[in-house]
This record gives sequence, structure tokens and C-alpha cells, in this order.
Amino acid sequence: MEGMGAFFLVLAIGLTGNILAIGLLLAALIYSGVHISGAHFNPAVSFAFFIRRSMSFSNFIGYVMSQILGVFAASGVLIILSGTVFFVEPPASTDIIQQATVELLLTFVFVSVYLNFQLLENLKGNKIYGLVIGLTFTAAVILGQEISGSYVNPAISIGASLTDLITINGASYSHIPLFTISPLAGSALAALVFKYFND
Repeated sequence: MEGMGAFFLVLAIGLTGNILAIGLLLAALIYSGVHISGAHFNPAVSFAFFIRRSMSFSNFIGYVMSQILGVFAASGVLIILSGTVFFVEPPASTDIIQQATVELLLTFVFVSVYLNFQLLENLKGNKIYGLVIGLTFTAAVILGQEISGSYVNPAISIGASLTDLITINGASYSHIPLFTISPLAGSALAALVFKYFND
């Protein structure tokens, strides 16, 4: 389920620039998978649940590997469908500090919503859960697109970079640290803030 969700999320990102369509598809994927895996589709989300001890280390690694493989497969399918290689890179108009900051902050917000809906008793099972997550992702992309690209998902950078490297010997892997470290830092911050307010 984690691999499938990541696959279709990246397929949507690669096929359309319509941010709302991507967010709505994410909402649909969450409704399809939340009862199976929690519908993370994102190592940053899984990392927060690992920090919260709501997930074992072995499950965390399994989730992350599945998410990356899903992105890798979607990137391959995108080559077939579009004839071009899908990869992730930040805009040239901003610097690394700006890019890292916005990835951290927007991931913090995105992961915080996940934690609240999945761990707070008064919000568990709420029917608007998937829609709220999807729209939060849409908002994050809109807010950060011009600064970092706003992917808030390390699996997208890692999986797409592998495809880029294998198919055209591309160098998009050089952006993996930005799109991995910053979202994971935002995720850790979200877990700590959640603990402060709720434990």
C-alpha cells in the first residue's frame, strides 16, 4: 500500500502541473490506504511516527523502502508516458538556505496534521481526514513551489533521482540531501511539538 500510494502520487505530479488535482488524488489515496498502512506515502510522515514510537524501526525501514520503490516505478512509467525523465530540483532563483527553510517549515505543518488526525483520540476516524491532508499538501506546494519546489517528501527525490541516474546518467541526486534532510528535520520538529502540546 505504501508503495502503491507513492507510485500514484508521483504519477500525478509528473503528469500534471495542476496542484489541486494532485492534492485531491492524495486525499483519495489516503482514504484507500489509511486502514491498511496509515497511508503515509512519505518517509517524513513515517519518521514522525517512528519518533513517536508508534512504529518500530523495522516497519519504518520497510515503509521507506516501499515508498522509494513506488516513486522509482512511477518515474519509469512517466518516461513511457511522456518521453521525458522526471526528477526533482529546486528553482535556480533561490539559495540553499531559503530552499531548506521552506522544506522544513512546510513539512512541519504537513506532518503535524497527520499526527493530530492519527494519534489524538478526539480526531481518530474523522471522515474529513483524507481531504484535509490532501488540501494541506496542495497548500504546501502552492506556498513553497517558487522557493524549493515544495515536495516535502524525501522518497520523491530519492526514487526519481535513481531513475534519472540510471536512464540518462543525470545528476539530480545532488539535490537528495536538501530534499531529505530538511523534510526529516521538519518531521522531527512536528513530533516534538506534538509531544509538547499533547503529552
